[in-house]
Amino acid sequence: MQAQQKTPTDARVLQVPIRGMSCQACAQKVERLLDGVDGIARTEVNFGSRSAKLTLAGDPPDETAMRAALERGGFGIPDGPLTGRSVEADVSFGEDAERDELARNRLGFAVAAIGTVALMLVHGLHLPHVLGPLIAAPVVFWAGRDLLSRGWRAGRLGAPDMNTLVGLGTTTAWLAGALALPFPEWLGDAGAHLHAATMITAFVLLGRWMESRARTKAGDAVRALLELAPATARVLRRGEEVEVPLDEVRVGQLVLVRPGERVPVDGSVMNGSTTLDESHLTGESFPVERGPGEKVFAGSINGAGSISLQAGAVGAASALGRITRAVREAQGSRAPIQRLADRVSAVFVPVVLAAALVTLLTWWVLDGPQSAVSHAVAVLVIACPCALGLATPTAILVASGRGAREGVLIRTADALERLAQVDAVAFDKTGTLTAGEPTVKAVRVAEGVDPEELLALVAAAEVPSEQPLSGAIVRHARGLGLSLRPAQDFQAEPGRGIRATVDGHQVWVGSPRAAAGRGLDAATLESWVTDLAGEGWTPVVAEIDGRAAGAIGLFDSARPESAEALAQLRELGIAPILLSGDDSAAVGRLALELGIEDARGRLLPEEKAAAIEAMADAGRRVAMVGDGINDAPALAAAHVGIAMGGGADVALEAADCALLRDDPRRVALLLRLSRSALSTIRVNLFWAFAYNLVGLPLAAGVAAPLGVVSVSPSFAAAAMSASSVCVVLNSLRLRWKNLS
Repeated sequence: MQAQQKTPTDARVLQVPIRGMSCQACAQKVERLLDGVDGIARTEVNFGSRSAKLTLAGDPPDETAMRAALERGGFGIPDGPLTGRSVEADVSFGEDAERDELARNRLGFAVAAIGTVALMLVHGLHLPHVLGPLIAAPVVFWAGRDLLSRGWRAGRLGAPDMNTLVGLGTTTAWLAGALALPFPEWLGDAGAHLHAATMITAFVLLGRWMESRARTKAGDAVRALLELAPATARVLRRGEEVEVPLDEVRVGQLVLVRPGERVPVDGSVMNGSTTLDESHLTGESFPVERGPGEKVFAGSINGAGSISLQAGAVGAASALGRITRAVREAQGSRAPIQRLADRVSAVFVPVVLAAALVTLLTWWVLDGPQSAVSHAVAVLVIACPCALGLATPTAILVASGRGAREGVLIRTADALERLAQVDAVAFDKTGTLTAGEPTVKAVRVAEGVDPEELLALVAAAEVPSEQPLSGAIVRHARGLGLSLRPAQDFQAEPGRGIRATVDGHQVWVGSPRAAAGRGLDAATLESWVTDLAGEGWTPVVAEIDGRAAGAIGLFDSARPESAEALAQLRELGIAPILLSGDDSAAVGRLALELGIEDARGRLLPEEKAAAIEAMADAGRRVAMVGDGINDAPALAAAHVGIAMGGGADVALEAADCALLRDDPRRVALLLRLSRSALSTIRVNLFWAFAYNLVGLPLAAGVAAPLGVVSVSPSFAAAAMSASSVCVVLNSLRLRWKNLS
């Protein structure tokens, strides 16, 4: 079974954007800089999302020390306090930094392009060659100043990176061109070296400009979610309608929503009815009807009706806010498959520097200094750890954003990778494969017990419970017009039952198995359970003041989409399994209807978890889908836990993924998305490795004796930039890939 990394219980996790990173080596450098700051237990930097995930333990870190450490490497973090920052603030900082970088690269490329064309004119028109170094200097030392300064800082810290390689290449080419004027017999044509210097700078800046534009599209899912919530809301104060900023809305206030507007907060409808487009949460394109007493969510688009609702959750506490933060955290997390790229990137630049030196010396001996400089510069420039660094995080960025759009939430990159390895899916029964709206079919009572009195006491005790069976009993009692008195001292026993005090009576309601463990009359229980289970109903036993008072038979039909959901899983080669706490007869009846071969009933929560652990020990990788409190242990024990969106909060917290709409067909979509993402990552990594394995030897001229043309420095720069752009564009395909 997959071991999941835990943080200390007193640790806090802080995610902040980092400005100034341009390659994977930069991300590793940021990790080393921040790991040296007191108060930071662990640092994970994601180059793709340009963010750092800091695990803090003990006293909070000194923010001044953090900034000073990063500034030594030329990096930056947001102004102001880092703790308690909103997702909006971090996204805005990241977007501002991205825009600044985009503008600098665009301007730098324009200057480099103009300089390159001017240099061509100098040589084409046979103007004085002394103009060449003067024209090339602004290109190399002004347009490429970020490359040089970052490369210098990286080298000074003992961690040379991509900027170091490019900076060495351009300055070497410019120096060779300048010195070739007085010493042409040593360094050959000055124009060839100067052209290489300007074209390298131009191609690198063009590539980074294109990469940044593409990366912005890859990571726009969080911004799209943030824009769903309106900036203001209309609240009712002293009978008057007042428009206020969203952050001034308080829980419990009455919020008014007009036709065509977006709902600003989570809440319950108090007055009016309407239809709402909730596709941002569920991925379901059809509007849903909402009326008094029903929940609505921030970001939903109101239809033709006007409604007033009582605010229940605002901003970051709303469902939209939690989803937004979860997507951002997923985009900033690191998948295990990325570790290979990290290990390669850590040694890549030193290896390239050594290769460039060997190339320089070899070609100097074989063909003179001009050829030696050209080949050495090509080796420095063609190398690209950027593509390795982008291979995994860009795919994670796009996949997590696509998931949010489709109504599925992936909490971490690790979960996404584990999802792709799943070979079996275990389902809870009630509320997962069934509609979660059971109905009462029969009531059996002990001698001397009034059926309606029993129902009234049991329903009153069940009112605080979140279980679907509880809701069915409450609805049935109210439908009979029974008066339900308030319950006191309510206590849930996950997988067993509930207890409460109602009108002075001690009421316990639970499963037949749990009832037998309480010492209730076995013969009576067996009679009730056999009778109800024989009809295919799920039996629930009621104990009043320590005496077995009766049993209630309930039936929950399969969801209309459950059969299709299981068929889709089988097409993916996934075996469905049914693990339920319900009576074995009811579980068997559903399994027969849906064609599930492995179905187990009357399981306690810990027994569900034990069943999954046993399958994992046998080599299976099992995902668990559930929605109730009693599913939390199994969700945590599974290779991947998947919570149904309408389920209990504890189930959602224990799960690695969530279906934001109660539709089991989304499980297959989630699996297809994860497999597509992992396939994309593998293609990206293959391309990044293959590019360097082929490009470096060609740049070094290894194949020249075989008649293969060597790679020129300018072509090397174009290829290096193209490799990064190709990786990002390949990841972007996940935005539109058909997952049906």
